[in-house]
Amino acid sequence: MITNPEKTTVFGRPVSVDGVPNLYEGTPVVKWTPPEAGIDNLGLHSWDTFAIPGVGEFDVEFDGYVRVVRSEPTENEWADAEVYTNLIEMKMVGESAELGTITVTLNPTCLSAGQIRTPFDPYAGEGPAAKACRMAVGCLFDMPKLGKTLFNREPVILTIDDVRSIPPAGAPGKGQIYRMLPLHDLSNPDGDPVGYLTSLRFNMGGYLAPEKIA
Repeated sequence: MITNPEKTTVFGRPVSVDGVPNLYEGTPVVKWTPPEAGIDNLGLHSWDTFAIPGVGEFDVEFDGYVRVVRSEPTENEWADAEVYTNLIEMKMVGESAELGTITVTLNPTCLSAGQIRTPFDPYAGEGPAAKACRMAVGCLFDMPKLGKTLFNREPVILTIDDVRSIPPAGAPGKGQIYRMLPLHDLSNPDGDPVGYLTSLRFNMGGYLAPEKIA
């Protein structure tokens, strides 16, 4: 049940934050073991490519953090366990000579949600079957130099393969984008796209100290 009236777009299953502990630097991450529910405060680094019609295509490197609430696992055994996730906060900052400082945050009207589970066609690997992680995300891309804040109507699908621990700290991931993902102007949401996200790669970092979460 969705209790937050702000969430007009829902990309997955809601996960409650009530009574869920915040986990910071020093929290152990154990392979092949589904942990209890928690809010993971993690570093994040990404490389994004934007295409702005009439302006150009730009590669931008971002650094920041995400806060992810995880559900209780559905099973105690790693191979059979599924975990549901919601992004509850994100802040990424990148610099571009042409586009200036870009700040990426969550779109507050979207429930950005995902799942970690063993694929239906698990491949052989070390120990028990590795899992796959996916997250459908609604973002705001604040670009003051352009005088615009852009947003995506279609979700950005963030994926991590070969997940051997939860959270998948230190794992590389990819944004699943077919050629171009339209970005709209927040001040004219029903207008034509004003830009496109054409590529996204990221590395999930480890737990951060509380003071690193601004």
